[in-house]
Amino acid sequence: MKPRTGLRFGLVALTAIGLTFVGATAARADYAPQPSDIVGVGGDTPQYALSFVADGDYNGDAGFNAAGAFNRLVVIDATADANGRSAYTNSVTTGVPSVALNPTDVLRAGTYPVQRVSSSGAGITALLADTASPEVINFIFSASLPTPAQQTTAGNNGWGYLHVVEIGTDAVQIAVANTTNAPAGGLSPAELLGIYTGHYTTWNALPGNSGGSSDTIIPLIPPSSSSIYKTLIADLTTANGNVAPVLSASVKTVEQNDPTAVTGAANPADAIVPFSAGRLALWNDGYFHNPATPFPGSTSPLNPGVKLLSGTAPDGAAAYSSAITDYVIFRQSDAGLSTPMEPGGSRNWVQTLFSNPSAPTSPFVAKSAGKALIASSGVTPNYQDLGDVSS
Repeated sequence: MKPRTGLRFGLVALTAIGLTFVGATAARADYAPQPSDIVGVGGDTPQYALSFVADGDYNGDAGFNAAGAFNRLVVIDATADANGRSAYTNSVTTGVPSVALNPTDVLRAGTYPVQRVSSSGAGITALLADTASPEVINFIFSASLPTPAQQTTAGNNGWGYLHVVEIGTDAVQIAVANTTNAPAGGLSPAELLGIYTGHYTTWNALPGNSGGSSDTIIPLIPPSSSSIYKTLIADLTTANGNVAPVLSASVKTVEQNDPTAVTGAANPADAIVPFSAGRLALWNDGYFHNPATPFPGSTSPLNPGVKLLSGTAPDGAAAYSSAITDYVIFRQSDAGLSTPMEPGGSRNWVQTLFSNPSAPTSPFVAKSAGKALIASSGVTPNYQDLGDVSS
């Protein structure tokens, strides 16, 4: 669910508008879910797929709530801003460097604000910590599977296990500026390993790229809590003989899935960052508009100014591309609830929305309407009820 009021200015705006510090207003509010609403929290990468499923997309496709359901599907975005930006303190007048905030949300009407879940890993942790009755968080959206230890915790909580449903697929690739010094054919996992560990610091040092630029490469990476970070590090570990790499001090942490991390770099032509292909597709489809334009907003969509590398890398290997999956995860015990989601109905909320293996009626995310909404987010719909799985 998108924020209704307030502005959040993220780190993405620093270089884009030539300012040293970033401001954020103090007041904002999400819809406060009612006791019988179905509430989901989770990670940044799959958030738009679930938001569109709940409330519809920008193409006019209706979401689940458009049917006038008495109990709503409420999706609380990982980011405090509908453009996918994180929130920072306003330090313009003090001269103190801007620092990241911990944005909050109200997960149930009549309760106080709590720290907003901002990543897939944090989503699973929050769900496992929600042991009160009635439950506050019904499900999470995640680009990561629960670990075996987390499945054990779910069992110890009396839930049976965490039930996993796949809703779509995405990919992590390397994003660069539209005008870049990176090799046209992309960068292989081995080359990325060398770049992120500091073995290769200039473009012409890459194997097979001696004729490239002598500029220094600017390697960027999202926060360690993000699914994009975890995917890249896992792949670099594989490329390193299954030994976790030690990142170079030159690697800078930036916002996940933020094109201005590249376009706002000291020299954009030399910057690289792992990026969700689905999120960039949403950018290229014109979904995001200038947040500095007051209502009714800008009529011209923002240009991300970045592209994804593909092809054959200078060392002869394929350019880096790693498949990721978007999941919905909930308590298995909720799948057997006898209370219908809607008054007078026959299916509980799990069966209505996400998993209904024993009945002829598909859950909403498996229907053509649900799949179309997921596709609008840039994700490739792929419904699979996985049940009890872990990473």
